[in-house]
Amino acid sequence: MQYRSLTRRVGDAVRLAELAQVLVRYGFADVARRLGLYEGVPAKVLRRLHLIEQAPDVPETMGSRMRAALTELGPTFVKFGQILSTRPDLVGPAISAELSRLQDDVTALPFAEIKPIIEAELKGPIERFFSEFNDTPVAAASLSQVYRAKTQLGRDVAVKVQRPGIRRVIESDLSLMRGVAEWVAEHVKDLEWMDPIGTVEEFARSIMRELDFTVEAYIIQRFRKNYSGMVSVFVPRVDFDLCGPRLLTMDWIDGIRVDALDRYEERNCSPRTVAANGADTLCKQIFEYHLFHADPHPGNILVTRNDQIAFLDYGMVGHLEPTDVYAMADLLRAVFEEDSQRCVEALLTFTVSGEIEDRAELEHDVAEYIAFEARSVLGRASVGKALEQVTNILRRHKLQLAPRFSMLLKAMATIESSAKVLDPTMDMAPILRPYVERIVMQRFSPQHLAKEGQRTLGTILRIGKEIPGDIQQLIRTARKGRLRVHLDHEGLDHLAGVTDRASNRIAFSVIAGSLIVGSSLLLSSDFGAKSLGFLGFTIAGVLGIMLLISILRSRNY
Repeated sequence: MQYRSLTRRVGDAVRLAELAQVLVRYGFADVARRLGLYEGVPAKVLRRLHLIEQAPDVPETMGSRMRAALTELGPTFVKFGQILSTRPDLVGPAISAELSRLQDDVTALPFAEIKPIIEAELKGPIERFFSEFNDTPVAAASLSQVYRAKTQLGRDVAVKVQRPGIRRVIESDLSLMRGVAEWVAEHVKDLEWMDPIGTVEEFARSIMRELDFTVEAYIIQRFRKNYSGMVSVFVPRVDFDLCGPRLLTMDWIDGIRVDALDRYEERNCSPRTVAANGADTLCKQIFEYHLFHADPHPGNILVTRNDQIAFLDYGMVGHLEPTDVYAMADLLRAVFEEDSQRCVEALLTFTVSGEIEDRAELEHDVAEYIAFEARSVLGRASVGKALEQVTNILRRHKLQLAPRFSMLLKAMATIESSAKVLDPTMDMAPILRPYVERIVMQRFSPQHLAKEGQRTLGTILRIGKEIPGDIQQLIRTARKGRLRVHLDHEGLDHLAGVTDRASNRIAFSVIAGSLIVGSSLLLSSDFGAKSLGFLGFTIAGVLGIMLLISILRSRNY
C-alpha cells in the first residue's frame, strides 16, 4: 500500500526501483522499508534476481555509505549531497564532512556530442567565433565540461559547456525527489522538523539556477565589480557575446590549486599571505558585499602570481540581506564575548521558524557551551569549529537553519580549514573582529538609527492607513452574510479514518449475521431452497474470514 502511494506521487516506478536497489546495496535497507520501497513490485522482482541485496564490501560509516550511494545515483543526487554537506544542522557534522568530499568528476563526453551545443548557443560555427579551440576538455563534471580556447581577438578564454540532455535528467530526478519528500513529510513524523519538502524545493531552485549559465555570468560580473581595483583577487571577465543559457565564456585563469604548496615559489607567493588573503576576502564578501562564494574548497581556489587568488565555479553562491549580516555579527560577537543570552537571540534569527518549545533548555545548553567549550575552541584558533558546535546545539533541539545561513557557516568553516593547510598558525578571529565591530558600529550609528526609525514610522503610518479600509471591508462582508470562520482541527483525519474502518467492520458483521440467520431459516423450511441457504452460509463464511483477516492485519485486537 505504501509503495502504491509513493509511486502515484513520483510517477516513475523504474527510477524508484533503482533508488531502492542502491539504498539496500549500501546498507540503507531500513530507509527503503520506511519509504515503502522494499515491498513494492519492482523491489520484489529485484530481490528474486538477487539484485537488491546489500553488498558485502560497503563502506563502514554512514557518511561514506551515503556518499557512495549518491555518487551511483547520478548528477542530481551528487549535487543534492553537496548541498546537504552545507547543512550540518540537518545531517550532523560527521555526515556533512563526508558529503563535502563528493566529487562530480565524470568521464568526458566526446567533443562531437558537445560541439552542436556550442554552435547552437553561438548560432554559428565555432570557427567564426574562436581562432583556436582545443577539443580536449580541461575539466569534466556532471553538469558541464570546460575547454580552453582563443577568441578572434587573441584572448585566452575558458569555455564552459552544458552536457547534452542533463536538464531532462535533472528534471526527472527532481520529480522523484519531490514525490519522496512529500511521502516522507506525510508518513515519517519524526523527520517533520527537517522540512523535507522545503529542503528539496530549495535544492531544486539552486540546481535549476545553476543550469542557466547566464545567471552565473551575471554573478561573475557582480564579483568582478566588487573587486575592481583590488590586486589581491582576480575575477575573470565574462564575454557576454560568447555566452548563452548552456554556454559560458570567460578569461582563462593561469593559476595553480591553492594547496599546491610546492609550486608557490615559482609564482612568487607566500602560503601565509595567501591564507590571510583568502580569509579576508571571504569576510569582505560577507560583511561588505553581501554576496559570497558558498563552496571555497581548495579545488575552487587558484593562486595566480604575487599572492593573488581567483575563485572558480560561481554556480554556488549565497546572498545576504543587511539584517542577515547584523545577525551574523551578533552571533560572532556573542561567541567572542561569551554572552550566552545574545548568542541565543542571534541563533534563533538563523532558524527557519525562529521559535522553540523549550527556550530555557536551549539557553542552558548555549550557556554551558560558552562557559566550558567555546574558550577552549577559540583558544585553538578555530572559529569554524566553534560555529559547528553551536550548530550542533540547534540540531539537538530540532531547529533548522535557514539555507543561506547554513551555506554561510559552511563557507566560513571551509575557508578556515583551507587557510590552515597553508598556515597552521592562522587565527580567523583577529581577521573577523574588525568586520564584526564595524558592522556593530554601523548598526548603532545615528545615520542608521535615523533610517531605521524612518522605515518603522513609514510602516506604522501605512498600517494605520490600511486599518479603516480593512474594517469597512469586514463590515461589508458580514452584512452580505459572507463572513466565514475557518477552524483547523488537528487529528480529525485520523479519527475519521478509525471511525470509517470501525463502521465498515460493523457493516460486514451485520451482513454476515443476516446471511447466517436467513440461511438458517431457508435450510429449516420446506420451500426447497436449501441450496440457496448453503450459498448464504458460504458467503457469510467468506465475509467472516475477510473480517478476521482485516482485524489481524490491523494489529488492534
